[in-house]
Amino acid sequence: MTGIGRARLCWLFPSILLAASCGRSAPPPPRQQPVEDSSTDDEAIERLRSLGYLGTAGLPKKGAGRGASILDRDRMAPGLTLVVYSGSCEAILLSPEGDVLRSWKDAPCHRWDHAELLPDGGVVVVGERLDEDQAKDPIQSGRYLMRLTSRGDVVWRLEINAHHDVSITPDGKLLTLVMTRRRVPEIDPVNDIADDELVLVSMDGVVLERVSLYDVLSGATPPYPIQRAGVHDAGKTHLLDTFHCNAVRPASVPAMAARSPIYGPGTVIVTSRHQDDLFIIDRAARKLLWHWGRGIVSGPHDASMLPDGRVLVFDNGLARGASRVLELDPLAPEALRQFAPGGTKFFDRVMGSCQRLPNGNTLIVHSEGGSAIELSPEGVPVWTYEGTLATPDGHRVKIIRMRRLPAGNR
Repeated sequence: MTGIGRARLCWLFPSILLAASCGRSAPPPPRQQPVEDSSTDDEAIERLRSLGYLGTAGLPKKGAGRGASILDRDRMAPGLTLVVYSGSCEAILLSPEGDVLRSWKDAPCHRWDHAELLPDGGVVVVGERLDEDQAKDPIQSGRYLMRLTSRGDVVWRLEINAHHDVSITPDGKLLTLVMTRRRVPEIDPVNDIADDELVLVSMDGVVLERVSLYDVLSGATPPYPIQRAGVHDAGKTHLLDTFHCNAVRPASVPAMAARSPIYGPGTVIVTSRHQDDLFIIDRAARKLLWHWGRGIVSGPHDASMLPDGRVLVFDNGLARGASRVLELDPLAPEALRQFAPGGTKFFDRVMGSCQRLPNGNTLIVHSEGGSAIELSPEGVPVWTYEGTLATPDGHRVKIIRMRRLPAGNR
């Protein structure tokens, strides 16, 4: 093992590192087992749901970290890593050793939620101009979708209240989430809810399609049970954050389309933090094809469809007080493959992300810890990252998202 000592490694990621890293015998492959999650304190869960992404209350003061450490160069997935720090309006492209190769910035700006590298070397980002003190209404917070060139010049900025995520569809379009306000008396007769629209945008910055998540769920057969979430204070008016979706990704797997409509053209997988659920939706038909998660995951993030038709998701574990990454067959979800098992020290209350890499490794971002780890299929750590930024009061800056890019992308 090079680049970092065993003791340091066990401190960095105490509960997701498997036994081999902490001086014990080699670990078995990640387990397959049904794992249930249950909430016994709805009020406590609601408090966790209401935490802001940038807040540091209750977190240890780790300070700035050491950056990247290569533990096994031969087994780590090749390529560069795109990082977005919490509270920054910057995307940073890193070498495997953690050197900054390129960056993109925007100002004035409050934060970026996510960035994706485009085929031309530019990026598309989801950002927000105003902070909570400036924007009393989250619908009016200046959220946008923006495309930048490889040199950082703005190609276009689309003021559509985009948030959390943007992904590239197989036919070269952009898919994002847009928050809208609507009154749904069945959910709350007094307060509006924040609906999430699945919005398709051309590479030229033209909105091509909008699909309301509430319309899809309310029209589902059998009816989808929308759970009460968001802030509900008697006598006070709020915008209820009923869904709080944080990821929307293409779900189509053409080679598996004969197995199920969930893999057909135009399907997307959506992660809903406040419904504790994942949805697969046929955009064209505006139809819910599949959902799963409630009672198993709690406050999930960043679900994606894998090339083999399985689903990977970061389970924050709000009801359990411990986070993990799960992999499942959506048509047979009873046997879950669990990464980062056990422990209470690995706990992301508000963020977290995961990515399956081309060589079968899994990149897991411990967002609130400002760190990340790449695990081999056997669960062996091969690369780690400690965020190199610290807040003025000594907290390590959170990492919102991190993506490994295929070798050759610069």
